[in-house]
Amino acid sequence: MKIAPFKLERYYTLHEFSSEYSLCNSDCEAMTIQELLALEVGAAERFQNQWLGYTESKGSPLLRNDIGSIYNIITPDDLLVCTGAQEPIFLFAQANLKADDHVIVQTPCYQSVQSVPESIGCTVSKWEVVYKDDRPSFDLSQLSDLITDKTKVIFLNTPHNPTGFHFSKEQQMEVITIARKNNIIIFCDEVYRELEHSPAYAIPAFADAYELGVSIGVLSKSYGLPGLRIGWVASKNKEILEKIAILKEYTTICNSAPSEFLAGVALRNRATILARNLHIVKQNLRLFDIFFEKYTELFSWWRPQAGPIAFVQMKFDTNDMLFAERTLREKKVLLLPGGIYEFPGYFRIGFGRTGIPKALAKFEEFVVENLIPKI
Repeated sequence: MKIAPFKLERYYTLHEFSSEYSLCNSDCEAMTIQELLALEVGAAERFQNQWLGYTESKGSPLLRNDIGSIYNIITPDDLLVCTGAQEPIFLFAQANLKADDHVIVQTPCYQSVQSVPESIGCTVSKWEVVYKDDRPSFDLSQLSDLITDKTKVIFLNTPHNPTGFHFSKEQQMEVITIARKNNIIIFCDEVYRELEHSPAYAIPAFADAYELGVSIGVLSKSYGLPGLRIGWVASKNKEILEKIAILKEYTTICNSAPSEFLAGVALRNRATILARNLHIVKQNLRLFDIFFEKYTELFSWWRPQAGPIAFVQMKFDTNDMLFAERTLREKKVLLLPGGIYEFPGYFRIGFGRTGIPKALAKFEEFVVENLIPKI
């Protein structure tokens, strides 16, 4: 297999832990093991007695039961627990695609949903975001036009990274209707699910809503627990799931027992964790509202309805990669430039962490010192 370097992960590897301030992380505020265990009576004592043998390859029955509670139709038998979200993305593509298959990818995208199929020999078509009045959208007629007689999978992400776009229920059903008509699998990255800014924006998981739907989830993003490295793939289609399970025996085989235990605690107390993280998101969004209203000549953005990320357009003629490099060098502030997504002229912001006020203040210093005189 020959695969392209992962631009986003390489960027974070080089810069995330050397920066002092971050404005672009896509996860929510993390917590300590002690804080997590305190959410459930007796959890700390049970954790001390956690057996450290091998776990079930598909995930412990208790954990799959906890994950199943997130869904409407998906049961524990329709789930496979994996390491983060990257592993199920990789395994799904390797197990269910072959050379000469055609796939459609909602873009900009998390690169692995494009690069892994390409490495297999698939033809990839991009269903590209369109901005209208600064608002991101995806044209459903364009999606229909991209379909060929070789189309095997439509790769989606909602809430969408990096734009913040989120399908409505009506749009979701239109996508499913298109896929069903052509017997196409929908693989949806739903790692930001459950962090809708209002209950009105919640939609069913694609695995619940479509017989060929495949949903992935993870504790890293909405829950703010990336250190657990626990994710999962859900589908009512047993054949799809079994192919992934067989291939998983060549990768991680099974999951970390302590991580599975802690993941169960988190899921059983998800209402508390999600409420905490949503509060942080809403506080930070108010700060960004004020900031972007203040600098409308320089930036434009669309305030998302779900998730902890958004895309910001730069209204001045500056290379976004060089702009991010300067903010990091001069103010130690980390931005994620649109060039990483092959979408120049933008940068991604995140608002799920408590350090955002300080990071935004430092970024404003950079803006005042370097951009205001040029207006």
